[in-house]
Amino acid sequence: MKNNEKKGRLVVLLARGFLLFTATLLVLTICVFGISQAYYDHLSRIPDYDNLRENADLNAGRYEEVSVEKYLGKGGAFAVVNADGTTAYRSSEALQKGFTAGELECMQDYDAYSYVVCTPFTTPDGEKEYIFTKYLYEEDEEMVMILNENLEVVEGGFGDGRKTYTPGEVSFLRGDTVPGFEFLHCSLEDGRILVGMSRVKEYQDYYDMSAKANRLFLLLLPMYALVLGFFLLWINRQIKTPLVRLNLAIEGLAAGSDARTGDLKGPWEIRQIGKNFDRMADRLAESEAQRQKMDGERQKLLADISHDLKTPITVISGYTRAIRDGKVPEDKMDTYLQLIDTKAAELTDLVNSFHEFSKVEHPAFTLQTRRMDVCEFMRGYLADRYNEIELSGFSLRAFIPEEKAIYCMIDSAQMRRALDNILYNTLRHNSLGTVLVVSVSEVDRGSGDLPCARIVLADNGSGIPPAMRETLFEPFIKGDEARGGSGGSGLGLAITRRIIQAHGGSVRLLEPSAGGYSTEFEILLRKTE
Repeated sequence: MKNNEKKGRLVVLLARGFLLFTATLLVLTICVFGISQAYYDHLSRIPDYDNLRENADLNAGRYEEVSVEKYLGKGGAFAVVNADGTTAYRSSEALQKGFTAGELECMQDYDAYSYVVCTPFTTPDGEKEYIFTKYLYEEDEEMVMILNENLEVVEGGFGDGRKTYTPGEVSFLRGDTVPGFEFLHCSLEDGRILVGMSRVKEYQDYYDMSAKANRLFLLLLPMYALVLGFFLLWINRQIKTPLVRLNLAIEGLAAGSDARTGDLKGPWEIRQIGKNFDRMADRLAESEAQRQKMDGERQKLLADISHDLKTPITVISGYTRAIRDGKVPEDKMDTYLQLIDTKAAELTDLVNSFHEFSKVEHPAFTLQTRRMDVCEFMRGYLADRYNEIELSGFSLRAFIPEEKAIYCMIDSAQMRRALDNILYNTLRHNSLGTVLVVSVSEVDRGSGDLPCARIVLADNGSGIPPAMRETLFEPFIKGDEARGGSGGSGLGLAITRRIIQAHGGSVRLLEPSAGGYSTEFEILLRKTE
């Protein structure tokens, strides 16, 4: 997975694209260079006498089948001369019909690794002479011969003992028999002589051929544009497309719709942005749902508060108006005043409950905790509440370790208030003779966490209906109809839950157990060393 993420990162994507772009251009450049070089070699190729001499058609006498241009280039020609000097075949009329032995000797020999340079010269007496220099590669030497205008050897020679030359022989020495072409001869296997004529390439010719070959490099411009366009389209698909989807999702979310990006199929960074955007959109949706729920709860809270306050206020107002108007007989005056006092006390309890609930629900609500032994704390709490429990007609059974200490960080006053709310609900909603069981123990939560202090308050009373169990700790949930008691603001257990949560613990209503308990509350507090 990590390797896939690294491969999909934006910098890797761009680097890979750049390398592919560069490699493609490099390959195209090499291809164009190769084609240009091959074209130049084609234009500037030299006569291939070696392969021409070995040509099967030539040696078999099928001269017409020989591709002259393939071996001798454009405009080239060849002739086959018999041993007696007669011409067996000539491929072009540009070649003379026959060659003398002297002409063949003066013609450059393909196998001799030599060439002749002719320099015209005029003597001080005004006579015209020709200086011939023959360069021998293998011997690394030069031979010089001077002919006068009558083509007689004046000085030097080429080692053949000749004293005079014919015009035809001199033309082959000078290399101007056919202007622009040079002649070479070589021997065939059967003793015949191959005479070849090929075009002479000057410096300007090679320059022109090089210029023609270099024009092929102009193809790099459209190729570069094509590769660049493909690269831009690829980058657009990899980057722009997911960004457009992301932008549409952002615009949709800003417009109030439930927008999501899904899998953007782009670089890792953009996919992460998309995932974070979807998580943010989910959080916003959850926040909006919670806001709507809180608005509903706030409206319900206001309605419940107004309803709970309205009843005692209405009774007090009605009775006081009746007393003020003289409609209450003297013998019932005490009864009316007692009812007014009772409703005023209920109203005071309601206001106090609302005040406590508003305090614990406020974001600034904090505890004043200190390290305490839960066992010692519970023994003190039950001792303080023992008379109330006994006067209510309840039995108390406590299971608290005597010799073991379980330390937690506790705000004593707030924890007593949380326990009072559970205890008073039990006393209020159960009949006489109910057994109240309180136990303290230590439990292990697992996962390497410290053990917890576990406080259980249970009874064998009338129990709580299943329909109320899920919402028991919500504000204004009353058990009047379920457990037969009366009154209460419905805020006690909500306050208890908030206090326990502020301690870093939890409180819940357990399912009825096989031990005979109809109602069983469990409080877990984090243990401290």
